[in-house]
Amino acid sequence: MKTPRTITPAQLDFARLIRGGETVGWAEATAEPIFLTHALSEQAARCPRFRVFFALNLANAFAADHANVTVTAFGGGSAGRRFFANGAGNVIPGNISDLCGLIAAGQPRIDVVLLQVTGPDTEGRYNVGVGIECLREMIAGARLVIAQVNPELPWTGGDTLIDGECIDLLVPAAHPVFEVAAREIGLVERAIAGHVARLVPDMATIELGIGLIPEAVTAALADKRGLGVHSGAVGDGIAALMQAGVIDNRHKEIDAGLTVATMLMGTKRLYDYANRNERIAIRSPCYTHDAVVLGNFHRFIAINSALEVDLTGQVNAETAQGRNIGLTGGQMDFVRAANRAPEGRSIIALPATSRDRRHSRIVARLPDGVVTTPRADADCIVTEHGIAELRGRTLAERARALIAIADPEFRPALEQASERLL
Repeated sequence: MKTPRTITPAQLDFARLIRGGETVGWAEATAEPIFLTHALSEQAARCPRFRVFFALNLANAFAADHANVTVTAFGGGSAGRRFFANGAGNVIPGNISDLCGLIAAGQPRIDVVLLQVTGPDTEGRYNVGVGIECLREMIAGARLVIAQVNPELPWTGGDTLIDGECIDLLVPAAHPVFEVAAREIGLVERAIAGHVARLVPDMATIELGIGLIPEAVTAALADKRGLGVHSGAVGDGIAALMQAGVIDNRHKEIDAGLTVATMLMGTKRLYDYANRNERIAIRSPCYTHDAVVLGNFHRFIAINSALEVDLTGQVNAETAQGRNIGLTGGQMDFVRAANRAPEGRSIIALPATSRDRRHSRIVARLPDGVVTTPRADADCIVTEHGIAELRGRTLAERARALIAIADPEFRPALEQASERLL
């Protein structure tokens, strides 16, 4: 049995560890091993030419200004958008349900894996804490696996155990887990959340995206009963609903009693709550986003966001004014699962305008031509002005419903545009 070698942070020398032309990969979002990625950034100029791959980047630990480094990602969301400010040629569009399979097939092949773990337990196993993502597939094909041993990670249940023999180098380095603190919920978000809550029945199994609106939605669900969760990411609001007894997962057709998610994305409050919590399971996207698994739910409510929606119901969650600032993520995986569920609803929630109120986010046509969710899969679109129910409606009916939830200032122009389009 292979035993990992422990080195000190001072002994970590990526210039000696990375070979020319290799790809370095790590798990997305809060699972990023920030101590390691920061060290890689600091040492990158001394390394041979290499590539970096991640799905979603939230931190600023790794910089992009190294001539010998190519950054490839599954999307340009959040902090990751800085890597694609001058072009999105290295973005891989795809659904999260495809991610593990792509990595296993070597698209891209990950040669050096960076991860953070806590442990070990008495059997020599480590725990990845806040998210497993496609780490198993990365590790299976890697030449070198480097693990930051971070005692600040929570120990979670699900698919989160990594055998010590899978790791080559251990680097003990305590570091706060990356926190995703929502901004203060405003009147627009509260209004959107109120409309969304009307579409969520008691005893439903819900999926939520990440960001301010999903956190507002969790606050608006406080009077519901018997909810369950099967999601990509969960934040602090889910923990609050679990503690309040609103989410008990008792009525889920599978994983009864368990909140299931790919990733914890919140603050220390969430991470402390999840630590050793037998009611939370962190699972691989091979499970959380799998169509067969999702097909078990009878009353599945998918709640996701968008950057723009056009008058036919096409949804863009990836680009704005030609810049790649979002990603496909799990939106289509969950949208189609909700549409297939006998009592499911797919909800796309977004503000009616940009933050400066200069641009409508209900548009006549998607200007960048990027469609994340096609109009054939559109169900409910929600803004602060109400709900547009699109499924089964004609294009003309859809346009009228969407104009009705646009900001009043932009409705006349949208009505004129709809006359030319339809």
